Amino acid sequence: MRSATARLKERIDVMDKRYAEANMAMDRMRQVLDEATALLSRNSADLGTQVERQGQELNQLHGKLEELRYLLEQLQTAGGRVDERLSLLEQNQQKIVDKVAPAMPDDKDALWAGAQEKLKAADRAEARRYLREFVKRFPQDPRGAAAYILVGKSFAEEGKHTQAAAEFQKVLEAYPKSSEIPEAMFQLGLAFVELKFCGDAEAIFLDLAKRYRRSPRAQDAREQAKSLKSLEKDKSRCTS
Repeated sequence: MRSATARLKERIDVMDKRYAEANMAMDRMRQVLDEATALLSRNSADLGTQVERQGQELNQLHGKLEELRYLLEQLQTAGGRVDERLSLLEQNQQKIVDKVAPAMPDDKDALWAGAQEKLKAADRAEARRYLREFVKRFPQDPRGAAAYILVGKSFAEEGKHTQAAAEFQKVLEAYPKSSEIPEAMFQLGLAFVELKFCGDAEAIFLDLAKRYRRSPRAQDAREQAKSLKSLEKDKSRCTS
């Protein structure tokens, strides 16, 4: 009897232990389930927010797409009018050019003759246009150096001595072997005198007289250099 009771008690103890373990397992399961439920709830809320935000963004993109489509249609409609206006503008521009700056002759002799006629008529701006075009079209023509000199003189006659000096300098750079070099140097010296660069002018005149002794401008250059001696101390006439 005692042994049976002992065995029964052991079985009861084992059952109590298993029951306690089962309760602990159930508690853990409930805790895990609660945590999973909470996580799922948060994820569902976040997912709903993301879906809602993405829906708003899609609506905005759709609105922008519609706006761009409308603008494109407007541009396509206006494109034809713009092309028409550009064509009309080009035609009017060409008419203005033809009126203000008529086409020049293609023949170089006719172009040169036209420049001389403009100079005789004191139409200096138009003469310069002819002469510049002559040099541009026929840079190898021997008259190119003379063209630069004529352009420079036309500026000098208008009192634009800086521009004149630049044109005379072009002769020295572009046509260093031209027979027009002495004239270009002399005119450059005169331009420097007008610009009150007496020291530079004197140097040019002396160089001209030395290098081109047989030139008709050699004597003129010596006289100019001599006259500058009396001006060098006059600050109102010479700054350098």
